[in-house]
Amino acid sequence: MIFSTKKIRLFFVLTAFVFFKQSYSQEASFDDSVSSIEAIITRENKFEKDTVELKKRLFFLKKSSNKKSQILYDALLANGYSAYFDKINNRSEFYYLKSIEESKKLNDKSFAIWVQLNYAKYLYFYCQIDKLIPIALKTMEESNQIDPSEMILPEETFKFFGWIMSTVEDDSAIGYYKKSMQYMDKKSSETAGVLNAIGNCYLRTNDLSNAMRYFNKSETIALTAGDSIRYAKILGDKAIVYEKKGNLKEAISLLKKDIFYSQKFKIDKNEMYASILLAKILLKLNNTTEAEKILQKAGQIASSKSYYRSSLKEVIELKISILNGKDPEKELLLRRQLKQIEEYLLNTNGNTVLQKSHWLIQKKKYENDTNKIRQQLEEGEKTKKVYMLILVLTISLSLILYRSLNKKLKTKKIKLENDRLFFEQKLNDASSNISTYAEYLKNKNKQISILETELEEIRNSVSVQSEEEKAKLDEILNSHLMTDENWNAFKREFIKQHGEFYNYVVENFPELKESNLKIIMLQKLDFNNYEMSNLLGVTIDAIKKSKQRLKKKLGERYDLLFEVIEYK
Repeated sequence: MIFSTKKIRLFFVLTAFVFFKQSYSQEASFDDSVSSIEAIITRENKFEKDTVELKKRLFFLKKSSNKKSQILYDALLANGYSAYFDKINNRSEFYYLKSIEESKKLNDKSFAIWVQLNYAKYLYFYCQIDKLIPIALKTMEESNQIDPSEMILPEETFKFFGWIMSTVEDDSAIGYYKKSMQYMDKKSSETAGVLNAIGNCYLRTNDLSNAMRYFNKSETIALTAGDSIRYAKILGDKAIVYEKKGNLKEAISLLKKDIFYSQKFKIDKNEMYASILLAKILLKLNNTTEAEKILQKAGQIASSKSYYRSSLKEVIELKISILNGKDPEKELLLRRQLKQIEEYLLNTNGNTVLQKSHWLIQKKKYENDTNKIRQQLEEGEKTKKVYMLILVLTISLSLILYRSLNKKLKTKKIKLENDRLFFEQKLNDASSNISTYAEYLKNKNKQISILETELEEIRNSVSVQSEEEKAKLDEILNSHLMTDENWNAFKREFIKQHGEFYNYVVENFPELKESNLKIIMLQKLDFNNYEMSNLLGVTIDAIKKSKQRLKKKLGERYDLLFEVIEYK
């Protein structure tokens, strides 16, 4: 039996040794990635208040040669002392400040932000608002300089920013809360908590409709997630909405449920808040006996923590209002106690500090807005200079292109003029025939097309010189069109070559005008509508309409005319 017991003991010792060795070997090689750091932080948040055990668990961080590991050790140890002492303490302060100073030496903005945020949460929890705001503003500003995907626990970061802005009643709180939800499980207790916080933001501005909408959303998720603690807090917040609407009966019912769940799950802070609110409503109904009884328990909780003094102040004020001069000695003691609390709150989280913090935030916002405007103006000046440079380059390039185009147009103008003179001279010198004329006219069409293209380019330009060039080209274009003199010469040559055809048309179609004869003669030489329009200086539509009028005039004889044109 003894031997068996020894074997069992040996087995457990060896098992423990192997487990410790494996754990140590895993932890000794510290991984400083964001996901690894997040896992360590999340794990440590779940442990009980025991600094000895904490040091053992964090030993691998302390012994690591990685500088970030040692900073993380200091930051988490500071959290441990905070949980152990449950108040502002020198040990926590030492390790928080040490971790912040060391993190500044690293080139890791994401890690430095988390370290500062870790200290800010400590100050927030213990209501050190005056110290908190400058650190929080600095952390917010730095967080804007990195991508949220690079942050350590971005959901916690933005949620905390929301808490701070909500505490000083700044309207940016809702934006931070909504941003934090982007990194949360939509059906988690964390999401329920953020929705509840958004509801409270609307409640502070008396937007009861939106407040209740978010409380209902939060309640649904809290019940789905099985978060009874969050559910209890939501009941208390909904009670405030009903109280503001004047439904005191429903408000009292919800607050009593809130207190029941808070007592069941030992949430002293929430029980205290709900009790104070319930006492206020009962006093409205002149139920001083029950209110006094509830305030007794609320006062005990408020007196247990230094960071509950703001609530203790409310409890004492309510007790004084119940006494209303009935017990001067007791009331005097309460007023002395109230004065001491007010002096304490003056330097922590009283109205004066909150107002000062609010103005500090507004000042920072103003400075940021001013800096943005200054940057925009500076960028505007730079942009203006760039536009001026572009304008100068554009004008210079336009002048170069214009000169090039002008030179090109002059060259083409000379060539076209020479071609016209050449063909007209050729026509006069040669024993002209209709074939020569046809070649001449075809050439005119080509020249006219070229001129029209050049004119179109000039039309797109708005310069005075371009207008002058356009006038010159118009003059040349007109010189290439069929003049009366050229037409008569063409007609004489056409009759020489196609006299029989001409005489037949004139005798059998006496109603034809000279304009009709021009189209018929050009049609005979296989000129198309486009070539006719160029030569005669009219549009293609004008040629088509002229043919249509001719068809209407001749009727059935129109087809006969065009048979004659084709075959005779």
